[in-house]
Amino acid sequence: MDIVRIAALGIVGALLGILLKGQKKEYELFVTLGVSLCIFYFIISKLELVLAVINRMQEYVELDTGYIAILVKMIGITYVSEFSANLCRDAGYQAVAGQIEMFGKLSILVISMPVLLVLLETLEGFF
Repeated sequence: MDIVRIAALGIVGALLGILLKGQKKEYELFVTLGVSLCIFYFIISKLELVLAVINRMQEYVELDTGYIAILVKMIGITYVSEFSANLCRDAGYQAVAGQIEMFGKLSILVISMPVLLVLLETLEGFF
C-alpha cells in the first residue's frame, strides 16, 4: 500500500522538521524539500499509470491525440504549480506561491484555448 508509505514519509518528515525548527530553520526547509521531492516522485510514478490507461482508452474511442496531449499538459501544469507553490508557502513566501498558482492557472487557460475554440465551432454548427 503506497499510501501508507507516503503517509509515514510525510509524518516522519513533518516531525523531523519540527525538531529541526528549533535548532536551525534552514534545515527544516531542506527536510521539507527532500520529503516533498520523494512524494512527488511517487506521484509521477502514479501518473505513468494514468497515462497508460488514457492511451488504452484512446484505442477504444477514436479521439484526436492533440486533445489527449492537452489534457496531459494541463494535469502536469496543475501538479507542478501546486507542488512548487506549497513549497514556497512552507518556506514563508506566500506572495511567490500566489504568483506561481496564478501563472499555472493562466497557463492552463492558454493551453485549453484550442479545445474551447473547437467547442464553440461545434456549437455554431448546431445553430
